[in-house]
Amino acid sequence: MGSLLTTSDGTEITGIANAGAVELDFIAGTITLPEGSTGNLVRTMNKNLNDLGLTQCNSIGVWCSDADATYQVGSAISLGDHQLSHVVCNYGFSTVRINIPDNSTPSASNQIFFMASTDGWLNYSFPRISHQRGEATGTSSDSTQTALSKHVGAYNQFLMTTENEGAQSIDLTIEFSEDGTNWFPDSAGTVTIPATTSNYNAFASEVEHHFYRARIINATTGSGHAEAFTIYYNFVNDRGSAFL
Repeated sequence: MGSLLTTSDGTEITGIANAGAVELDFIAGTITLPEGSTGNLVRTMNKNLNDLGLTQCNSIGVWCSDADATYQVGSAISLGDHQLSHVVCNYGFSTVRINIPDNSTPSASNQIFFMASTDGWLNYSFPRISHQRGEATGTSSDSTQTALSKHVGAYNQFLMTTENEGAQSIDLTIEFSEDGTNWFPDSAGTVTIPATTSNYNAFASEVEHHFYRARIINATTGSGHAEAFTIYYNFVNDRGSAFL
């Protein structure tokens, strides 16, 4: 059945920066993240081909939180088909490059997961559903700031809960875009969040726009106050992927 190669603890990798590449070297068993990512930039896999006395894997399943990511599997296969998950079987390779797009605010908020096998058929049931979740924190001001922005193509549920942790009210605007350039406010996500009772706003939508973002400004400008806030987000793909 072959050996399975993945992260050292079998979990996804989070905190990956925009506009760089994740390098998977299965011979050495290393994962190299782009500059600006959180944590150690070089990490180890649970196994490596050197220790197994082998020179290549023969199948892989890989997921990235941004469907605009592109992949180079070995020297011959390039993938850029706007899907979150990919499975390649019966193909020999020793390296994979995942090119992370420049779509996210904050930058270091991209995520990946992979499972490779030395067998020609991936002896692992790669998930049919997936989600990316995380937090974006900041401090309000008298100028509008984009606290969270994501390319969400291939997801079908979008949840953003914004908590006001300060002493005065803040204004939240959820905006959508189809091209990442022209943005429009969502009427359900334009609210004032008070600092006392009900100091949060829960936005949930199944409208499959291509991009979503959250923007924050002080509710009363000119006073120069600064209020801490946190945005908890969860984007869900529970309808599977085309290859599955």
